[in-house]
Amino acid sequence: MPTCTETAPLNRWWLSHRSVALLAGLFAVFPFVLPYTALANEIMLFALAAVAFDLCLGYSGVMMFCQASFFGTAVYATALTLLHLTSNLFAAILVGVLAASLLALAVGFMATQRSGSYSVLLTLAFAEMIYFVAFQWSGLTGGDNGLTGIKRPDLEIPGLFSISLQSSLSYYFFSFVLFIAAFYTIRRITLSPFGKVLMAVRENEQRAQAIGYDTRRYKMAVFVIGGFFMGLAGSLYCMYICFAHIHFVHFEISGNIVMMVLTGGMGTLFGPVIGAFIIVLASDLASALWDRWMLLMGAMFVFFVLFARGGLWALLEKLLRARAGRGNGI
Repeated sequence: MPTCTETAPLNRWWLSHRSVALLAGLFAVFPFVLPYTALANEIMLFALAAVAFDLCLGYSGVMMFCQASFFGTAVYATALTLLHLTSNLFAAILVGVLAASLLALAVGFMATQRSGSYSVLLTLAFAEMIYFVAFQWSGLTGGDNGLTGIKRPDLEIPGLFSISLQSSLSYYFFSFVLFIAAFYTIRRITLSPFGKVLMAVRENEQRAQAIGYDTRRYKMAVFVIGGFFMGLAGSLYCMYICFAHIHFVHFEISGNIVMMVLTGGMGTLFGPVIGAFIIVLASDLASALWDRWMLLMGAMFVFFVLFARGGLWALLEKLLRARAGRGNGI
């Protein structure tokens, strides 16, 4: 029978990781409870992009409107790698993530030269520039027709094993492993000393500068980290749909990611996951029922901005606190 000293490390591990374990359990059953596996895959990949953006906005106070640029650049880089360079799965993901990270570094370097609305408008200008380049450079990107003929590679390590990812379910669980690993990494970043400095920058940048932190470097770093994980989401999304199109660098993608974060609750990590689930699922259901379904999405977004600024996660916490208070007889 295990002693208290033997079970203590296990208990500490569970207390510090139970939220991630519960999240993994929920996503593990999604393909079997949602109408189709592709919907579960889309929710998960946009949840990853939303969590990466929440690291920038919710934890650092860095607002941007170029999320689609990082996401879409990874889509194109992954597609071009698979079409012209190699069919290796990890090489394609690596190229997509590196392309998004380098773009994030360039955008972050320029955007952090200014602050406030000027910085935000610079990111919007970069987003429009990337969209224009993708649209005009049709020889590389396919323009409005996009890139087709992309084949999803299998997961294989020569001489060791090979796993087919051609079915939606098998690819979902491959993406699921990377999603949980990425979510865990982002969560560890927020709990680290680096993450605490980011929160200090969010709360009062001048005070953070006064105690010796180079806040511009920290904001550039969070641009790159956010771009890295948005790029990972874009790369996985490319191989999920086997298609690359200028829609993925369009402002609509950026707007959807912002909506997911604000609807779920920024500065929480778990909130954007809920927001991605609500937005993607509601879009799928509403678009099948009504042609003007975007009106419903807009009305829902306005409601959360005006009346529930903490998002669904904050509402959930209030309900749990109220229930706990009633249980204690308060």
